[in-house]
Amino acid sequence: MATTTVSIGSNQSIATVTPSSASGSNPYTVAFGSSPGSNAAVGDIVTMDDSANTGTTFIYLLTGISGSDYTLKYCSGGTGADSPTNITDEYGDQQDAVFKRAFSTITLFEAMVDDSSPSYWGSSDDVVGELHSDSTFTDATVTFDSKQSLSSVKLTVNSDDRHDGTAESGALLKPTSGSGHNVGIIKIGIDDFTIEWLDISADSLDSTNTNKFINISTGAGDCTIRNMLMHDKGGNPGSSGPTCIASGLSLATSNNWYFLNNIIYSLIETSNDSVSAINIRKFKGNLYIYNNTIYKLTSQGGSKDAVGMRFGDETHVVANIKNNIVAGLTEGDIAAAYWMDETPNSNRVLNSATNLSDDTTDAAKDAEDFDVNKNDSTALIGKTLGQIDFVSTSAGSEDLHLDTSSVCLEAGTDLGTTGGVNIDINGVDRDATGVTWDIGAHQKSTAATSTGSPAFFLFMD
Repeated sequence: MATTTVSIGSNQSIATVTPSSASGSNPYTVAFGSSPGSNAAVGDIVTMDDSANTGTTFIYLLTGISGSDYTLKYCSGGTGADSPTNITDEYGDQQDAVFKRAFSTITLFEAMVDDSSPSYWGSSDDVVGELHSDSTFTDATVTFDSKQSLSSVKLTVNSDDRHDGTAESGALLKPTSGSGHNVGIIKIGIDDFTIEWLDISADSLDSTNTNKFINISTGAGDCTIRNMLMHDKGGNPGSSGPTCIASGLSLATSNNWYFLNNIIYSLIETSNDSVSAINIRKFKGNLYIYNNTIYKLTSQGGSKDAVGMRFGDETHVVANIKNNIVAGLTEGDIAAAYWMDETPNSNRVLNSATNLSDDTTDAAKDAEDFDVNKNDSTALIGKTLGQIDFVSTSAGSEDLHLDTSSVCLEAGTDLGTTGGVNIDINGVDRDATGVTWDIGAHQKSTAATSTGSPAFFLFMD
């Protein structure tokens, strides 16, 4: 099976340049008379009008860049694959090539994932949709409900366009209209799906009934949600309040869900309802919730709850809950940082280590007890915001990186590379030699090498 990367962004006119030479036979190695520029990226498409022969448009997928050489794979047009240097106008002159993103919206990318005859990838490929921050994405809801025979689907962000751990600093999905109640801005209904590095803001949806950011729905299987920012949902969405990661599914005990290095904050219910960052209470598979940072959840109403994470099918689940921060809960009834539903039995397992809850959390549902009398001696409980020491909790300019005096520094458990948890919210590799793990989405305390841009971070405390 092959991995195929395609770009997603609004830039449909990256460059118009003329091929000067080509070698090979699909894919073609092509040089151009002038550079397409730094905005051109692997996953873009290149279109060329064949006015002299077929009168159609050739479409190529840009699969590699090496210096001034560009590798182009024929996708469609003409009567079959042909070298870009053979496409001429009615006078026999070489036609120009237009570089553009493969898809202008996430919705259009999903439509081809759902297509039984896709243009850009093979039927059994691992497909990577790579977002670019050409402009803000505004898709109201995107439902991944079929992937035909694809091996996996990943929705990610180009390394040059990733957020820096703060809002609106990278590729941003900020819908301008509601998704509908209990639907989800992103709805996952396929197996082997990953979403990562995207900033999702619901700041424009306070007056809508949108209540779920990511909804894991019917048809889902294994999935990974990591290195995400999800934030700023206010108002009263309706019969159930705001939730960032939600699911009412149980699924098979063999399913694996990974929620890693996400920052979730500012979910404010204003009219008699509960709020939660993660609510997957029926899931009965293998759960890995590692190194997330959750802050500022507000419920409203005398019987309503503010919940950091709620999980635990009553008969099955293997829940691995480690290195998380939950703080800033304001509740009408219960302030639950960590809530495992029902009484454990022989088929249920809770593995916890070095989680933190602050002094707004009810004692029975803190990082020590999980509402099941866990008595986790590694937990950090009752901590103040000052002790957690985020860079900023100012409304509208939150920065939930750890600052220099945080009790979370070097207080975490080494989790290796499970699900990619070693790569923190800034792209820093916690698994690097000599790194002692911090709690939460941000690795502050030690120098480490980054996987993205910038190439190197040096933290000095």
